[in-house]
Amino acid sequence: MLSPKKSMLALALVAALASAVVFVGGALAANGGNSANAKLCQDWPALMDSSATQFSNEGACVSYGAQGGAIYALASLTVEPCGSQPFDGLCVSTSGFGLAPTTLVTTPLLKNGSAVTTEFLVVQADGTASSGSPFAHFEAPCVAGKVYSATATGTSADSLSTPSAPGILITSNTVMRTSSCP
Repeated sequence: MLSPKKSMLALALVAALASAVVFVGGALAANGGNSANAKLCQDWPALMDSSATQFSNEGACVSYGAQGGAIYALASLTVEPCGSQPFDGLCVSTSGFGLAPTTLVTTPLLKNGSAVTTEFLVVQADGTASSGSPFAHFEAPCVAGKVYSATATGTSADSLSTPSAPGILITSNTVMRTSSCP
């Protein structure tokens, strides 16, 4: 049997531990714990982190979310060269998915590192963008050795995790071509 003084001390300790458990449990519940991320991460192949890197597995996704990282639906932009290129210049088309609706995708076409022209695509309500037709630039007379390149940029949709984070920068591959004069 405990003395009255020890009984009071034990009761105070139990009360303090109980309030700490309630506080921690309440804090986890307020932040959604990690269960929302774990459920979201069941579809990990279709998700990416805030550096636009696709998750390698479900555990990596859950761990990233547990550390407070924003989880996004997979987004991508691709620049493809046209099947037939002009003798001097570059012809490309741009497409993408997982992007923020009504934002712009920009595809500048560079000649020797300087912008020549830029294509602007409006992202559709479903998060896709497509140039639909090729985008090209060429000059006459042809000057051998000019280097043309194109890279697209856009913004992903907002994060899927809670709290929501704004979209992130998405960058495509780069297509390059050197003039080949006849």
